[in-house]
Amino acid sequence: MGTGAIYETSRILNSFYTTLSIEENLTFNPGVIVGGNNVSFDEVTNTGTAFGKNNIVSQDVIVRGDLRASSKEQLLRAKKIMSEIISENYHKTSATIDFGDGGYPPMTLTEGNKKLLGHFSSVSIDLGYGPVEAVNPRKAGAADISFVSDFVKMSMDAIGLPGADGHTVKETGNINYLSREAKRSAVLIYRLTRGN
Repeated sequence: MGTGAIYETSRILNSFYTTLSIEENLTFNPGVIVGGNNVSFDEVTNTGTAFGKNNIVSQDVIVRGDLRASSKEQLLRAKKIMSEIISENYHKTSATIDFGDGGYPPMTLTEGNKKLLGHFSSVSIDLGYGPVEAVNPRKAGAADISFVSDFVKMSMDAIGLPGADGHTVKETGNINYLSREAKRSAVLIYRLTRGN
């Protein structure tokens, strides 16, 4: 009968973890998994169903997850490693991996980005709000600026309102910081247009 899809999937996910968890600032997570026989998965609702019995070797597994890297080089390296792990199948099993359309590209920390953050931090200090530091990439989210960051000398993300419970029904933005953020952004733009 072979090893079965659930054991093969366990091998793959464990190998991802043991091999890639040492990569600095690389995050990956299997967010949803459905396994058994007659598996179905709805990509719109991110829900699935499976039929199975305790004494049946599982036929199919579907896993959906997320992969984020701190540079394009790291992302390509992680994809290569994951593809190699996928190909080392248990007896009578097979697996495929689909990285999709790529999602949000990584935003590499460049000298230009550091320089822009330095300008922004100086503005913040001058306005009496204190210094601004780069967030740990492992705690950062996806950024629209990532799609164009390779084509500009300097780019920055996350200069909006602070809040809590991001990407949940309880997500909030603290409106009390609106004037502060508007002032910091306005002065930064003013200084950049004058070469300061």
